[in-house]
Amino acid sequence: MNPLRSLCRILVLGALVAALPAGAQWPSNPALNLAVADASGGEVIPLVASHSDGSLWIAWFDGTPSGFQVRLQRLNSAGVELWPHNGLLISAHPQNTALFGWDMIADALGNAVIVFSDTRDGGDLDIHAYKIGPTGAFLWGADGVTLSSNPDFEPNPHVAEASDGDLVFVWQRDPASGDGDVRMQRLAPDGTPRLAAGGLPVVTSAGEDPGFADLVAADAGNVIVSWLRNIRTFSSPRHVRAQKFSPTGSAVWASAVSVYDAFSVPIGYAPKVRADGTGGAWLWWHRSDGSLFNSFVQRLTSGGSEVFAHNGVAVSTTPNLYHIDPALAVAPTTGEVIVFYNERNTSQSQWGLNAQKISPTGARLWGEGGITLLPINTTYKSFPRTVGDDDGAMVFLVDQPSGTDRLIGMRVNANGNSMWGTLPAVISSASSAKSRYPVTIGAGSAKIAWEDNRAGSTDIYAQNVRRDGTLGLSSVVGRVDRLTVASSSLTPGDLTLSFTPSCTPDATGYAIYEGEIGNFTSHVRLDCTDDDGDRVEEVTPATGSRYYLVVPQGLTQEGSYGTDSSQAERPPAADACRPTQSLLPCS
Repeated sequence: MNPLRSLCRILVLGALVAALPAGAQWPSNPALNLAVADASGGEVIPLVASHSDGSLWIAWFDGTPSGFQVRLQRLNSAGVELWPHNGLLISAHPQNTALFGWDMIADALGNAVIVFSDTRDGGDLDIHAYKIGPTGAFLWGADGVTLSSNPDFEPNPHVAEASDGDLVFVWQRDPASGDGDVRMQRLAPDGTPRLAAGGLPVVTSAGEDPGFADLVAADAGNVIVSWLRNIRTFSSPRHVRAQKFSPTGSAVWASAVSVYDAFSVPIGYAPKVRADGTGGAWLWWHRSDGSLFNSFVQRLTSGGSEVFAHNGVAVSTTPNLYHIDPALAVAPTTGEVIVFYNERNTSQSQWGLNAQKISPTGARLWGEGGITLLPINTTYKSFPRTVGDDDGAMVFLVDQPSGTDRLIGMRVNANGNSMWGTLPAVISSASSAKSRYPVTIGAGSAKIAWEDNRAGSTDIYAQNVRRDGTLGLSSVVGRVDRLTVASSSLTPGDLTLSFTPSCTPDATGYAIYEGEIGNFTSHVRLDCTDDDGDRVEEVTPATGSRYYLVVPQGLTQEGSYGTDSSQAERPPAADACRPTQSLLPCS
């Protein structure tokens, strides 16, 4: 081995390891995973939200002798807890003994915005929202902002960040008598309410109780809200509807869109909605026609028109099977979506996993019955959760091949080909029950949190999953020398990378973007990924000299670099590491 290469590799990797914070980080062993919340009282219903820097927010309800508390933890991109173990106490206000739906997002500035209901103002549920900064600061005060306080039952709030930076919330109001409604409140970034105190009724209908409201950001500060028409009784018509609302809370479309009204969706089932990036939205759901379940997708334009036939596109036409529990990922560059769903026999004693790709015009691109990722058999398979990955997607679910739960995952490319081999990647193999596993993606790595009872009570565990299906932080540094620079004349913002024949990229290739590193006064950062998921960082110090550092995937500016810019600007043997025709030849 070239001794200069060995020396450079040790110096670069050593500098990165030395700069990492102390404490646990993402493990690479699926039998371990990362214990985020393991206090004695039991922790449940995790939420996750990621930021573009690779950091991760995890929120949960923590069971204590006095009732459930809301707690929050922030992990850096390496999986290191940035606050004390078992998280930051957000709210110790009393909760209903039955916990209801809640929501969390990471806003554009990397803050966590959390909304939930509790009984602090009486026995009924009222809605409260908190904004927590990356350092743990309560940006809307110690008790957050009260969105509603009335004698009515108000569960299941949701939040979205509008394009103008406001935070918009919706929830259902179910009074003891009379009609219910869906309410909206809009907060300025500093927490100042924009709409009427207690929330503005935006969905009302005589004799009905609308429910299961959700929302996504649209164009010009607008939001699109979806809901079920009526949930008052077991026989109520649970039809899917949607409307776009302006920053003042007024309806934008002439009338609400009846997205699905052929049959009712199941009791307790909440259809999902996602922004389409052009001012419209994707909606997806499953329903029973009285004998068989099937899943459907619809797209609404910015103007509120249905792109597909009324009542949506079925993900599968295969007869005599259930197609249920859909999860949708958007391919942003093509306008297509990938939908994963359970395939089950009609007695629901056999389970499989299928996927379908829907074109912008509503065509089933992967055949009338989709593609089979996991065949129908007697191995239990739970509902899927997915995140988009360029023009493909990652999907995660729980199975029971030997009587105990595993958390597993797969990744498919734009053609439906498995990118992690014929067998699923095992995310968690610990002998434990696993449930409620929200997933997010940031900085090219999926992150999952879930309920897990491996220690005897319900705790919250988490795990990252890299784009190649492996877990933890990359330990491979020397592989980057298989990337070459196409031109020896490099300028900031114009770095072209190509793979040599010995290194085959996946279908999604690599990404290049600008960012910030360290304390340099003039620099750019250009990233790409090789086939191991490692990143190559170009650092341009104030002196104008250019060096390359190899950074294991999952590490970013936070925790990857010290504050001493001279260390990164001119490490030992830096002159020998300076690139010419090859990218970091000393790696």
